[in-house]
Amino acid sequence: MSTGIRIGILGLGQRGLQHMRALWQLQAEGFVRVTALADAWSENLAAEKVARFVAGYRPDGILATPRFEDVLQSRSVDALVVAIPPNRHAGQVIAAARAGVHLLIEKPMSLYLDEAREMERAIAEAGVVATVGFQQRYDVRNVAVREFLADKRVVMATEISHGALESHSVKHTPTEEVGGPGNRVWAASFEWSGSTVVEAGIHQLDLMRSWCGDVTWVQAAYVPRDADDIADGGDNPYAYAVTIGFESGAVGNLLMSRLRKVYHSDGFRSLLWSHGHIKFEREGPVAYYYDGPYPPDRLPSPDQLRHPLPLSPAVDPLEALLRAFVQAVATRDTAPLRSTFASSMNSLAAVLAANVSHQRGGERIWLDEFLSGDRYAAFRRGPTG
Repeated sequence: MSTGIRIGILGLGQRGLQHMRALWQLQAEGFVRVTALADAWSENLAAEKVARFVAGYRPDGILATPRFEDVLQSRSVDALVVAIPPNRHAGQVIAAARAGVHLLIEKPMSLYLDEAREMERAIAEAGVVATVGFQQRYDVRNVAVREFLADKRVVMATEISHGALESHSVKHTPTEEVGGPGNRVWAASFEWSGSTVVEAGIHQLDLMRSWCGDVTWVQAAYVPRDADDIADGGDNPYAYAVTIGFESGAVGNLLMSRLRKVYHSDGFRSLLWSHGHIKFEREGPVAYYYDGPYPPDRLPSPDQLRHPLPLSPAVDPLEALLRAFVQAVATRDTAPLRSTFASSMNSLAAVLAANVSHQRGGERIWLDEFLSGDRYAAFRRGPTG
């Protein structure tokens, strides 16, 4: 593989800085050169600030600009990580694709399906490599589960994620300057995040997809936040219940909450196939099933039923995602990617359809119709669509 892919980052907030740390490691290994950093707010580009988050950071040879257009005009990047809040997209992905720049776009790629489909078309027409930041697909625990289930019929997947409304640390985007939350925690705002299901639940739903296959329908009900319980623009619902239908015939349950003044998070993950189930325990995923003579002479002991899945050596999932992206760019082969932009559209459509289902009283939304049906056209368009 060729080395030294020139790569830039658009958005030096919390997520962009995480990418920067991983890319700095890849640069030390000779796989990439970080050549451009862009952020609408110049204070996020200050070398002393970046150095607080990225050990050993030096700005030498790096274009740092508040104007995204400068990055494209400079022709200084072969690839770009796009890590801006989802409601701040304004054609950057499309412009980069048309300029021949390969793309890693953070999720959710957009809050509007039509906008995301425009991105998808531009990427396909330009023939650039493009992936989405679904790093959980690279976690060795999740990989082990996928390999174990490869020859089994999965029938149900359940993801429960309970968190505090304030659980996202304060962001770096000065949202208070552009009509957003006063405390900068934009993930708590429906206008900025598109709901917790869209902003965060897309991770869990995409992981279910990696085990169960594509989504065909969703049905959802949310519990809206009381008007007198909204602080600093944090108006996302209290709780979410999303039921998911997969092409494989499996069903999924995505249950989420974001409670204010709680400051505690926990969760649960379970997978069922036709003859057993998988639980995610402290040491990793464990499959529970009986594989002795059937029917057994006596009730199997717990030890007979418990089968910890073998794990590969642990890796940083984000770093693994970036390594796969860099390899794909270097070889112009998307085989190393576990999710391309095009394949990720199913995950985005599913979480956006969950919002629509709630807004339409719990209606079951079939994704084929959601993508093109006239009655959903208004839901697909952005505010200027």
